[in-house]
Amino acid sequence: MFKPLTLIIVLVLFLSGYWFYSNMVTPQNDSTTRVTNLPWQITIIDDHTLHVLDLDVGKATLGDAVKILKSEYNLAWFDNQDGSIDLEAYFIRVSLSGLRAKILLELDSDQLDIDYLKKNSGKPEIQSSRTIKYPLDDLAHKMSHRVIRSLTYIPKTNVDAQLLKSKFGQAEEIIPLDDNTEFWLYPKRGLVISLSKKGKEILQYIPIADFPRLRKSVQDTVEYAKAQPVE
Repeated sequence: MFKPLTLIIVLVLFLSGYWFYSNMVTPQNDSTTRVTNLPWQITIIDDHTLHVLDLDVGKATLGDAVKILKSEYNLAWFDNQDGSIDLEAYFIRVSLSGLRAKILLELDSDQLDIDYLKKNSGKPEIQSSRTIKYPLDDLAHKMSHRVIRSLTYIPKTNVDAQLLKSKFGQAEEIIPLDDNTEFWLYPKRGLVISLSKKGKEILQYIPIADFPRLRKSVQDTVEYAKAQPVE
């Protein structure tokens, strides 16, 4: 389950880097190697698997991501108000083909024992959505087989809307959040882009069979924002 506001969290303190080349190639000796792990290079393998950033979302595991992303990461689980739980891995410094970003993975949380998790978690933190976050780094090795359900990509630099459109095409649906932020939905590509005038752009990928869950998260986020008192 996606928590309200997940799509509009603004993350800062990125390292320097470049973003969005039209046709990137990497020199190696006397030849060039064509890059296949750029954020706009999405392959729909089937309804339940989406390939992006060298990972098969819907099939690859946390262990696979650790080998490919080569970054420090934090693992945590979230106790939601509705009784459900979420398991997430947050990769702090990722560099793929020279593009630097942070990546958040939503992992399969089926059949996790909540009592066991609480006994082996760090100090709980209350989130703004009243969800309780529990650090779980000590159990990271035991969660390496957990399958990636969705992937969120937060680039280092702001990206112009026209550049995004040139890479991903016209969104099938646009849902405004407020005067500064709107969501671009690409259900046939398993992608939602959060485009902000004041913050970072956020790209979220999910297998197309699971896209309705991501659309509902967007709708819940908008409803949550509307319900907040005007300052």
